[in-house]
Amino acid sequence: MEIWTAFKYSCLLPGKRAAFRLNRLPMDKAVLYMVLLVLAVSCLHIPALLTSGSVSGLNAIQFVFYFLFAYVLIVLCGVLAGISLLACAGYGLRKLWKRKLAYQHLWKMSCFVMTVPFILHTIIHEWFTKNGFVSGVVLIGYPLFCLAAMILHYPEIKRHQRKEGEEHG
Repeated sequence: MEIWTAFKYSCLLPGKRAAFRLNRLPMDKAVLYMVLLVLAVSCLHIPALLTSGSVSGLNAIQFVFYFLFAYVLIVLCGVLAGISLLACAGYGLRKLWKRKLAYQHLWKMSCFVMTVPFILHTIIHEWFTKNGFVSGVVLIGYPLFCLAAMILHYPEIKRHQRKEGEEHG
């Protein structure tokens, strides 16, 4: 599955078909997708960086290095940490609801579920309002809701009829 198809299915989450298709992707594709998404969203912040005055003394080459190796790298580390925390919350929900899911699947789902919030947050933050509550709902509430809905698509863990340690008599 190519990156554009992953983007399309990410926008369709928490749908059952989209969740199952994206969970079939290998982990390296999920990480590459997230790196490209963070890079694309970060590029939308370039005008704000240039007008803020904090990088006014840099020439074009210095700005590119600053942008790629400081700004994008720091944002990417924060995003990966946030995805891991979201996956941990999903693991708690998975335990609570007794669903068949491994942490790696929850991490991939968390990775892809962040597509819509990143795009919405960028649009809202850059062009409408810099409201922390709105950002919190978009970046925490929406992904948690979608992840919970996707966890419910997976089957429950089946209990064995007899307990461990019992023998046939």
